[in-house]
Order: sequence, then C-alpha cells, then structure tokens
Amino acid sequence: MLPDDRELWACAPQVERQHGEDAPRFVAERIGALAVAKDEEGIATWRAIARRLDQLRRGTTSNKREKRAPNLGTAPATQ
Repeated sequence: MLPDDRELWACAPQVERQHGEDAPRFVAERIGALAVAKDEEGIATWRAIARRLDQLRRGTTSNKREKRAPNLGTAPATQ
C-alpha cells in the first residue's frame, strides 16, 4: 500500500536534507535497486517521493488535485 500524501511529502525534504545535490541520484538508485528486486510497491513509493522532490526543487508543490482554478467568485469590473 502506497503511503499517504502527507507521508510522501514528509519524505521528500528529508531525502533532500540527507543527500543534498545528490538527492535525485539517490532516489534513482533506490528505484533501480527496487526494480532489480521486483518490488513494485517500493518502486511506486519512491517514484511518488521523486515527484515531490522534483516539485520541491522546482519551487512548486501542486499536485493534480490542486491544479484546479480556485473559486474566486465574481471578478470586480475594471475601468
């Protein structure tokens, strides 16, 4: 079972702190080792962490659920 979103978001900055600039390489190596072991659940978990790590490094934290336009109501008329 894949960890919930909050747990995945907790992992990404921890990997960043522990591995710094090498964080993406660490994650890729971890995914590779899990692929060799045929651990599909582990692969899915680390891919999810990789996506969040990428978002952190790019300065974005949105996911598919958050990409909807916010409900801002009626915009005021401009003159």
